[in-house]
Amino acid sequence: MRVEHVGKNIQLTDFIKDYTEHKLERLLPYIKDIDISEDSVQVKVIYDFEKHGHRNRVDMHINFNTPGGGVIHAWEESNDLYSAIDFVIDEVERQLVRLKARRKEERRRLAKLKEKERREALEEESIKRPLIVLEPMPLEKPLTVEDAMMLLEETGAFFLPFRNAESGEINVIYRKKAGNYGLIAPGV
Repeated sequence: MRVEHVGKNIQLTDFIKDYTEHKLERLLPYIKDIDISEDSVQVKVIYDFEKHGHRNRVDMHINFNTPGGGVIHAWEESNDLYSAIDFVIDEVERQLVRLKARRKEERRRLAKLKEKERREALEEESIKRPLIVLEPMPLEKPLTVEDAMMLLEETGAFFLPFRNAESGEINVIYRKKAGNYGLIAPGV
């Protein structure tokens, strides 16, 4: 985080600068939560003293030099310079909390939108594909039930439609969970 201190009508001391930078460290967890690196944050703090009102004013500008960027600005006035610094840090902290919530909500909204688009694409794809696809019989020559069972074991398939050599009908042989086989034949 790069911090620039500017004094108007006030003599800036190292103590004032150190006090402000120490208070700015309180904001670092919020900046990390927003997924912004510390190097891309520029802070400009302007200290001003109004002689006729005996008031100290502190303006703070925080620029995020990232895609999507952003600027946070806050200012406070007080009779005590250090109170004004504390108040402005509190205001910046509130704004960072709101910024974090907005960005989190935006990420959530974009994720929902992306999921909706993905679902619509899947629905569109399922509409384009026919529900039933006509496929040719895997074997043209008739088989006995035993030959079909041996072929099913060799191929490792879960089921095999075949023309029964004894009846001439189409039958289906399939594996059962128990390890044995089932046979679907018309009229049985």
